[in-house]
Amino acid sequence: MATRSFIARYNPDTEDYTAIYCHWDGYPTGVGATLKDNYSTSASVDALMKLGDISSLRDTLAETMTEAYPAFRGDTDVDAKSFRWKSDMIDYYRNMSCEYGYIWQMTNWQCFELDPREIDLYADHLTNEAANV
Repeated sequence: MATRSFIARYNPDTEDYTAIYCHWDGYPTGVGATLKDNYSTSASVDALMKLGDISSLRDTLAETMTEAYPAFRGDTDVDAKSFRWKSDMIDYYRNMSCEYGYIWQMTNWQCFELDPREIDLYADHLTNEAANV
């Protein structure tokens, strides 16, 4: 069964958000750990956003590219989406049955369980499913 999530970037110049959907392994020890370990620069996050919606997040951008919906399934209208407000973005993805959200804040990742309770990715939560959240 899929653990859906969204991956977003806060854009400080325009004070808005850019986000993509990720279908598989959205929990903190899946997508969360992969983001923290492999996508912790603004350049890598920007490149990830350019792929659009993805089936799953892999350790490298090249691997993830094969999971991007345009390349993987030939889908259209799956580009990254823009949101003016964080609450609108969270509501949009909650309505898509996403369970977790990840937002790049220019130097670190924030993780939200879409109840929405914030989880600190930089604490030791990743070793025990976000402290049994």
